[in-house]
Amino acid sequence: QAAKERQRLVESRLSLLQKRVSEISLMNLNKLPRDKAGFGSTVHLRQPQGDTVVYQLVMAEDADPVRGWISTASPIGRALIGKVVGDEITVPTPNGIREFEVIKLMTIHDS
Repeated sequence: QAAKERQRLVESRLSLLQKRVSEISLMNLNKLPRDKAGFGSTVHLRQPQGDTVVYQLVMAEDADPVRGWISTASPIGRALIGKVVGDEITVPTPNGIREFEVIKLMTIHDS
């Protein structure tokens, strides 16, 4: 019984991964901005107190805030889309208002 349940979980995960590969293969990288933050970008931000933080914009299922991978659908991710070096953003988050300045940007094309 446990083996069947495990097999169902593995098959479910495999199906999800196959769907994901299909979606990614349809993605046209030429449509992603070359000079602005977008999917796949690594964005270096400075907070008002001078601390810096680095985020990579990823798909929701890949998000891992501890590693600095944030979803393009998250509050900070949405605020970063289309931003360039020098832009300032103010983001309402569950932990309160956060402010940042974009100090460095690498797009998926720079990798």
